[in-house]
Amino acid sequence: MPLSHRKLSSWYHQLAQQLAAGLRFADALRSSRGTGFPDTGLEAMAGEIEAGGSSESAWNKAGDRIPHADRLVLSAAADVGRMPDVLNALAVRHRQLGAAKLRLVLAGVYPLVLVHVGLLMLPLTRMIDWERGFTWAPAVYVRTLALTLAPLWLLIIGLVALMRRQNPALNRVGRALPLVRRYLQTQALADFAFMLGNFLAAGMRLDRAWALTGSITASADLRAAASTLGDVMARGLRPGPQLAGQHCFPPDFVGLYKSGEETGQLESNLLRLAAQYQEHAQRALTLSAIVYPGIALLIVAGAVVYHVVKFYAGYLKMIEKLAT
Repeated sequence: MPLSHRKLSSWYHQLAQQLAAGLRFADALRSSRGTGFPDTGLEAMAGEIEAGGSSESAWNKAGDRIPHADRLVLSAAADVGRMPDVLNALAVRHRQLGAAKLRLVLAGVYPLVLVHVGLLMLPLTRMIDWERGFTWAPAVYVRTLALTLAPLWLLIIGLVALMRRQNPALNRVGRALPLVRRYLQTQALADFAFMLGNFLAAGMRLDRAWALTGSITASADLRAAASTLGDVMARGLRPGPQLAGQHCFPPDFVGLYKSGEETGQLESNLLRLAAQYQEHAQRALTLSAIVYPGIALLIVAGAVVYHVVKFYAGYLKMIEKLAT
């Protein structure tokens, strides 16, 4: 399971500092202990380097603690001596992703607390009878919670588990929800631009960078577009003029890519696009964390109000009968 964004950011940042100070890669790995990466993993990576292994094989020793995309870009950067720069870029990116997830949690806490309060109150409203008053029924209370609160907890636990494991099933579920779908689209564009920009900054050939970025993207549309543009580059043509024909690339992506291609600023333009789309993705994620728990809150509140109104309607009907 990958390390958290916070741990990855801290480790990448310290490792970059060690390398920038002039330490050999193996020594820098051993000196970066205490940042959340297991010591056994660091020793295995350092040992691989000292045994004559490549930087790619050393990064692979980390296993799934490091995201696959990170390992690819770090291996490419090591071959051209740009590892400190890429490590710093990855540290910033994981810090941003970690902050976005924290905002997501904070934005959803208040609505979820209210939903829990509503679900805890809902069984009590069903124990109020306009003739007999309130009658406490433990079995009814427990059974109602088992049918309402327990599924909610299971859903939350399941979502957290899928997020931690980066399960593709989460993307399929998310695409069915408008705001979450918007987040997934913009996040995929941010990841695509970031990886492509860093592959190019590491000195990778354009066609190879496009192919590799397409192979690791979570978006099927971007993967298909990368394959199509790979065929274009195989014919000796630039991908920029062909981007507009790929519906998955918005106009701002197309414009900045083409201008970067023409001015020699392609890497910096791609990284600028990555930052812009990351900001859009964070806003969409925060909004979805407010809207969907809010909808659940309205449903629970509506059920509580319904039972309260039903009780008072029965009470008023009884008063009306007594008056007549």
